Amino acid sequence: MAAWLRRCGIVLIWLTIAGMLAASPTVTAAQTQAGGGMKLSLVDEISTYSLNRQMDILEDPQGKWSIEDVQSPAMQDQFRPAKGKSSFGYTSSAYWVRAVIVNDSSNSRWEISVLNPLMDRIAIYPAAEMISVHRHYPTYQVLLQPGEQTTIYMRFETYGSMMLPLQLIAQSALYDSMHNQLLYSGIYNGVLLVIMVFQMVLFLYTRNRAYLYYALYVISFCIAVLIWNGFTLRWFGLEPVEGSGMAAAGFWSSPSGLYDMFYVLGRWFGCLFAVNLLMPRDYSRLSDWICRALNVFCPLLCISMPFLYPYGMASFLFWFKYVSLFLMMLVLILCAVKGSRIAFFLAIPKVPVVLIAIVPKALLMYGLLPNNFLTRNIAQFGVIGDFVFMAVLLYALMNQMRRKEETTLQALVVTLSSWNASLNKRVEEQTESLKQANVKLIESEAFRTRMLQNISHDVRNPLSYVQSGVQALHAKLEMRPEEQDRLLRKLRDKVQDVNRFIDDLLDLTRWDETTEDREARLVIFNEWMEEMGEALAADIEYAGRRCVLSLEPAGTDVDVRMNPHAIKRVLANLIHNACKYTPPGGTITIHVSYPADAVRVVVEDTGPGISPELLERIFQRHYSGVGSESSGLGLAIAKDLVERHGGAIGAESGVGQGSRFYFTLPVVRTDDR
Repeated sequence: MAAWLRRCGIVLIWLTIAGMLAASPTVTAAQTQAGGGMKLSLVDEISTYSLNRQMDILEDPQGKWSIEDVQSPAMQDQFRPAKGKSSFGYTSSAYWVRAVIVNDSSNSRWEISVLNPLMDRIAIYPAAEMISVHRHYPTYQVLLQPGEQTTIYMRFETYGSMMLPLQLIAQSALYDSMHNQLLYSGIYNGVLLVIMVFQMVLFLYTRNRAYLYYALYVISFCIAVLIWNGFTLRWFGLEPVEGSGMAAAGFWSSPSGLYDMFYVLGRWFGCLFAVNLLMPRDYSRLSDWICRALNVFCPLLCISMPFLYPYGMASFLFWFKYVSLFLMMLVLILCAVKGSRIAFFLAIPKVPVVLIAIVPKALLMYGLLPNNFLTRNIAQFGVIGDFVFMAVLLYALMNQMRRKEETTLQALVVTLSSWNASLNKRVEEQTESLKQANVKLIESEAFRTRMLQNISHDVRNPLSYVQSGVQALHAKLEMRPEEQDRLLRKLRDKVQDVNRFIDDLLDLTRWDETTEDREARLVIFNEWMEEMGEALAADIEYAGRRCVLSLEPAGTDVDVRMNPHAIKRVLANLIHNACKYTPPGGTITIHVSYPADAVRVVVEDTGPGISPELLERIFQRHYSGVGSESSGLGLAIAKDLVERHGGAIGAESGVGQGSRFYFTLPVVRTDDR
């Protein structure tokens, strides 16, 4: 099958080339062989002539000859017949054209058109008026008196391909010629505009980056085609400049340079489109490397063109444009062979267009095919066909994506409905659990209140008795020995009562700690921290500081056994401390990472920092630093709570460098649950 397709492709190429050769200009009956075969006779029956069959050419390698030099007898003998040839490839030489015209018609007003709008410099002798209104090719009005012979010289110079298709047309027949030409151009450019708008609408609808790159690819190549046809030259101020010499001509005054730049720019966007749509790295390493290389070279060439194009870069760009095109065809074929259906469908229009349309255009620009309507326009027709096919294909892909989105959306609705029912049930369970916890909390608070009232009452009485006894001993009142013993025993009993009450207070503290231990549960820390981080960030922003929340992806659920309220107190203390010492407008960073068997939380500020001697005592109870108005309990409480959970807490700082507080909590492994 592949061999059969290859044979068909070769046959199509040869048939196309044969058709182009057959369509090349031929000598009409009005073109005589008089005077050595180098004169063109004009008759009334024919209004349009191709000058390439009857003109002579002279190559000026240095580009320094003037019209006086060319008209000298020595130079006249160096002219050679063009023999219908109009394309001379890429050259830095200037070319002179000599046309001897005998006007045997009744028309005296004629126009000479250069059917190549990419020509950079044109001069005509004797001087003729250049017509730019309603013309998209360089056109000159010449006066040929009936019955007289006129010799016309033209000088051409360009950075790009030296293509010189010259046409002579009577102004009396100009209306019919322009009517057909403008009709064809209007239809063609209208199709281009519709395709460009359609691609932009596709991108705006899908918001897919691949569609954006393809839209830019289409726009770039459409601009290149419009430049090739001469419709955009006035947009850039690129009307062909009369006169000789390329010394003062730069890139931005070169139509061929702008054409090449948009062509390479289009190739770059096309490569980006292929990378985002085909994902070649998933199919072929070679395809991936080709796309990577083109995505580097294309923008580099576009950047370097304004500087290097006037120094012979056009010939290199010719080879780059067509070698890169065949490399992109190779990428499509490799991905299609590896199983990419999208690459297969993309290759259906691309390969025939390249073989039948693009290759002949390359041969034309390199001077290997004659310049005629078919060779000049076949690439444009191929590009239109390619764009239309691609528009249909991308629209089909968009519909396929839309159907997938609808199916996914329906599945999501079903899943969300199930989650909603489950969530409602869980909310009811949690509400009931919270009610029970609230009842227990009220009972616990009432118990502690009663206990503290009792302790306060019971401590006050023994202390009053002890105070009276101490005053009696201090006054040295006379007492019998047995009374003194009784007083001392009473004092000792009251002191023991106070000790018992103190033990009760310690028992109350121990009860609080065990309560916190009982409330410890298994928590998915990465999910809990995402929710808590947003709340803390909001508090920081409300305090007039900026917050940077950095949560490293955990990959899987990280389970930590902890009391969420206690760890929240730790975070709140650290955040409060950071806000207090960070000036307004400063930045506070919360970073969460997951080293081996632990979670690590870091709170970093941009405050004045802490000196090393103060940093050693920062976690001591009631230590608040020099000049601070706080109680000094916040960091000490945070240290106690973290250590109760089996973790560790620390700080790093330096004067003028901000402070960095961190703590770690152990992760519960699966086999420890």
